[in-house]
Amino acid sequence: MLRLCLSQWKIQNSMRKKVKIFINPLIDNYKNNKNKNIREYGTEKLYNSRSFIDEKKIFHSPHGDVDLLDGSYLHEIIWRDVDKWWNKTAVICSMTGRSYTYGQLRRLSGRFATSLRKLNVKPGDTVAIVLPNIPEYPIVSMGASEAGIKLTLINPSYTAREINMQLENSETTLVVTVPSKYPVVAQSIIGVKSIRLPVVVIDDLSGPTPSGTIKFNELVADSVVEFEKTDEKTEIDAANDTVILPYSSGTTGLPKGVELTHRNIVSNLAQFSHKSVSVLEQATENYQDVTVFFLPLYHIYGFAVFYHSLSNGGKIITMPTFTSNDFLKILEENRLSIIFVAPPVLQLMANDERFKKQHMSGLRRMMSAAAPAGEEVVAKLRARLGESFLFFQGYGLTEASPLITVGIDSPVGSVGKIFPNTKIRIVKKNNEDDDNDDGTGENLSVNEIGEIQVSGPQVMKGYFKNSQATSETMDGKWLKTGDLGSIDNDGNLTINGRLKELIKVKGSQVSPPELEDILHSHDKVADVAVVGVPHERFGEIPKAFVVAKQGVQINEDEIKKFVAEKVADYKQLGHVEFIDQIPKNQAGKILRKNLQKM
Repeated sequence: MLRLCLSQWKIQNSMRKKVKIFINPLIDNYKNNKNKNIREYGTEKLYNSRSFIDEKKIFHSPHGDVDLLDGSYLHEIIWRDVDKWWNKTAVICSMTGRSYTYGQLRRLSGRFATSLRKLNVKPGDTVAIVLPNIPEYPIVSMGASEAGIKLTLINPSYTAREINMQLENSETTLVVTVPSKYPVVAQSIIGVKSIRLPVVVIDDLSGPTPSGTIKFNELVADSVVEFEKTDEKTEIDAANDTVILPYSSGTTGLPKGVELTHRNIVSNLAQFSHKSVSVLEQATENYQDVTVFFLPLYHIYGFAVFYHSLSNGGKIITMPTFTSNDFLKILEENRLSIIFVAPPVLQLMANDERFKKQHMSGLRRMMSAAAPAGEEVVAKLRARLGESFLFFQGYGLTEASPLITVGIDSPVGSVGKIFPNTKIRIVKKNNEDDDNDDGTGENLSVNEIGEIQVSGPQVMKGYFKNSQATSETMDGKWLKTGDLGSIDNDGNLTINGRLKELIKVKGSQVSPPELEDILHSHDKVADVAVVGVPHERFGEIPKAFVVAKQGVQINEDEIKKFVAEKVADYKQLGHVEFIDQIPKNQAGKILRKNLQKM
């Protein structure tokens, strides 16, 4: 699961006093102004405003419920108020200046939906997008939604092997990419029987359009009738039809397709629009939120907040690739009002002396997710940005569309309060020393640590054609997150650790079994286990424990190179250690905690 975990402050005891001396005055300063800031923003102080735990020890949202817009489709919600900001800029590329107004996005996505039907891509089929952050992203995704097609999101930095695995598993019919990614995509589609059409290529000025492909511009040309104006309409079941199929490792195992329905995504957008948790201001005739998007749109966090921004009429500057110099230039040339970040960018903004207060003079709000953020980093940013600055913290995962909690200037260490229409239970582990205990014990009360389990309209339909993984992750209506946490007396959730085996590198998940499968194919490896180990900048990095076959010579560089040829950069091994035997329990499952202690 892609954990969207923030403010899991883990400062070693040996450093705690030093850090405290530095940050306490800063933290005290913003605590003193916290209620003032919240009132100005129009939110309510809801601490202890109602009972948030019932007699069954189920935690409820203090925000109450919102209208979930049941029966609505994703594209309907995104375009619901589009007439209000028809002529406003919706998206603009930071590299090329290519831009679209809201009116243009609406027309072009409708044409793309029509063209998909003409290509005989049918409702329920899968379209894969292998794209960087470009302005055409919403045209493709909302067009697919309108045509009743599910969209699988693929990391454009993946190798051909990794893309091929997702195309095969998702039963993709059609792939959309850009010229610079086409060589890898062309290699990845070889042997994928479900693909029955040439690759669609968007001209993003990264190179010539390859021969034998379908030009995206021809699919959205003026001659194509907008989908909503055709006689043929697509019947969509909002509650059951999958619209987005991102991939997640879940609590264990290889990446799996997460079936998120129209209802799942629309519900989460509606929940995020509640006045006590919304981070955005809706566009008016004289105002428009301006933000930059370097968060990858193939990641559910980036995808969700991108469309939350579009549904509120914001202006989005897209970054196909992130560099600190390009980011600084965008800050200098644009008056951003809000940004969505992950902790590595927080650290950059807090610690890089090139980022001055004047570069962020218009910045009023920031939301961070995808990995833990550091206490001292937030304090530094607050000191630089001033008292009126609002910092939002959130927690979620792919299987929850993704958000579960959000807090505005939440207490240090917490990730905020439960989303509207959402319930959480904290479940005791039966055996605290068993890595494979699935947490099916009793429900715990306030300030007690157990597995976080979630129920709400945003919880996934299930894993695509994987009933076993679905049943292992879902306990009836309850989603097992694989994260350990507790809820305090004010209803704030804190993340205390992780049960699941996945590794988080710079906010992206790495599946140990995926790397283990690769290493098992090495002719000199007898056995292997991969775990995450702490890293100062990246959060965690993968470490492989390798048992070599008898009588062979093998070294760390050989192992690292073997893996590097087959996976994206962030999945590559940071360390390799050779041992005599992999520790396992009686059932043959790897005891990863034992390895992490070695």
